[in-house]
Amino acid sequence: MKGESYRSVVDYLWQRDRQRDGGRASIGFDGAVVCQDEYWSRMEHYRRYFLSSGFTVGCGKPVTICNLNAPEYEFIYFSLMGLGAVASTVSLPFFKSDVYRHTVEKGAETIVLSVEYCSDELRESFAMLGDNVGERRVRKVIFTSAGDYRPEGKAAAYDAAMDHRAMITSLGLPKNIEVVYPGEIKRLGDGTRLEYSGGAGADLAASYATYSNTGGTTTGIPKCAVHTHRAILSMLTAHERDSYPDFPLREGDKALLLIPISHITAQFYALILRRAFGACIVYNPGAFEPHLLVRALVEDGINDVIATFGLYNVIAHSPLAKGDLKALRIPTCGGEATPKAPARVVNERMSWAGSVPLYVGGGSTEFGSAIMNAYGLEDRENETGLSLPGVDNIIVNPLTGRKARDGDVGIIYSNCPWQMEGYLGDPKSTSEFFNYVDGEGKAYGTNGDIGKVVRTYGGKPVFAMQGRVMDFVRRSPDTGRYSNGVTLTGGKVDPIDFSEGDMLFSIRDKALNAQGVLEAEALLLPHSEADKSGAPVVNVVIAPGADPFGVLKEIFSIYNGEGGFKPIGVIFRSGFARSLATDKRDVLSLMRDRGPYHGIREDGSAYSVTLPKGGEPTYSELTETSVIEVLSPPVPRKIRVVKA
Repeated sequence: MKGESYRSVVDYLWQRDRQRDGGRASIGFDGAVVCQDEYWSRMEHYRRYFLSSGFTVGCGKPVTICNLNAPEYEFIYFSLMGLGAVASTVSLPFFKSDVYRHTVEKGAETIVLSVEYCSDELRESFAMLGDNVGERRVRKVIFTSAGDYRPEGKAAAYDAAMDHRAMITSLGLPKNIEVVYPGEIKRLGDGTRLEYSGGAGADLAASYATYSNTGGTTTGIPKCAVHTHRAILSMLTAHERDSYPDFPLREGDKALLLIPISHITAQFYALILRRAFGACIVYNPGAFEPHLLVRALVEDGINDVIATFGLYNVIAHSPLAKGDLKALRIPTCGGEATPKAPARVVNERMSWAGSVPLYVGGGSTEFGSAIMNAYGLEDRENETGLSLPGVDNIIVNPLTGRKARDGDVGIIYSNCPWQMEGYLGDPKSTSEFFNYVDGEGKAYGTNGDIGKVVRTYGGKPVFAMQGRVMDFVRRSPDTGRYSNGVTLTGGKVDPIDFSEGDMLFSIRDKALNAQGVLEAEALLLPHSEADKSGAPVVNVVIAPGADPFGVLKEIFSIYNGEGGFKPIGVIFRSGFARSLATDKRDVLSLMRDRGPYHGIREDGSAYSVTLPKGGEPTYSELTETSVIEVLSPPVPRKIRVVKA
């Protein structure tokens, strides 16, 4: 395929698939299979639906899509992209935070939304549309259901439990919005066989394909990163076997898709990449339920999973028999830095079960979340990896503003062929992102990731991400409290010596070394909403049956033994709140949920602290026999209308 030109991302996928067996399994979902021929027939069906709805080839229309994992969402994505529409991959938390900003302000007249997301919070969010009047407004909401494309009996059982029309009515949408109910588009094409028209139409290579919301928990207010078809095609061709043989995916592999493709560009690109290689995409109906996840890996013989590290924590602490994961050849992990201690536990457990160590990767939405990888590192450790072919990664010293020496900690800057064009309608933020220019005039961008070059492999530098600048904290000598340790001017981190503070990531990683700790998250617990400084605390999830008091003592012994930066207390939880869109922990909910924390003084005495809203902290003494409260994560409120 090298040297060929493509009109769009969808044209690329279609051209690649034309060389393969049309009866090959293309999608697997809860026991149902969609073969390649049916896949493209379905794609043509959805394409015709949107053409009949006012879309045209090369239309450039923005569409806001926020959904769970199911095959129909893939058909909708690619049919829209093939027409030249610009798909907004927005995750549920951001969508709920401001429906108006993610639709009307971007010129999106159409929303695609999972009916499973119907909730009281979503009803409140749609109220932001008001009467939905004016030239720019939302005109249609297409509701989809994870019941579609399941086997007939399972689909009927799934849909029978809920009254979708009543759930949608309960949202109180403005009267002038057209509603498309779950299954309506699919039913229009049931029983029909169409021949896909392939790449016919306008050349969309230079057109926008997606505008994707960047992560908001660590980088601030989410922005929309705009990528062109040409940028995505550059990333896909960089992974082709003839130019990048270390990528171990093979035609016919089963790739488990866990995080909705509407969450981040990384998952969207991961889907496209696996589709290009001819993998069968397996949509997991159990999301992050441990027993369903492990069953899918074992019974379905999954070869490849793309997910954040939290998934593999679940696998490592789930019931497994020796050899259960022998088919799992490509356990891929991306996103935030992977802590060494739990990574070791996970890798040992997975190797015992027949798999291989994690394939670590990293990047950011602005770069299609694909700038580094550890596919080829035979002796990989706690590292993000090597630069992908064509990607130029450098470390900039925040004290000098110049390229750092190997081994020095600094800020990671990147330049690559598949980077974004910029932030949609926000030239100021775009210039602040691409704020470093080398001597040859090449512009580099950064999300404020902190890292360093730790060694070389095959003559190439190996990078390790250690967190983001927003996780860097320093102590105030006069108050003994901690605050964010960096300031920014024009998008650049002001001169700073990273040895003068510490990373919240390092606090978290130390807690993960304690026996019985399954997960941890460190953050500054503010005393009030007005005061941004706070006390560092560690939220931990411990194994069933573990003694909280014993875990508390071991955690503090680790910090006291290593000296230096340490938390003021530990909050125990039975689990972390996670959005429906991702397995990542909801850090904002942890800050709002001001549960009691527990600590141990230098003299060895233990104490508990409660933080009543609007009041002063109250302290109480702890003993070996004291009951330490274990907090449950908040449960999202949902609208579930059972059919009569």
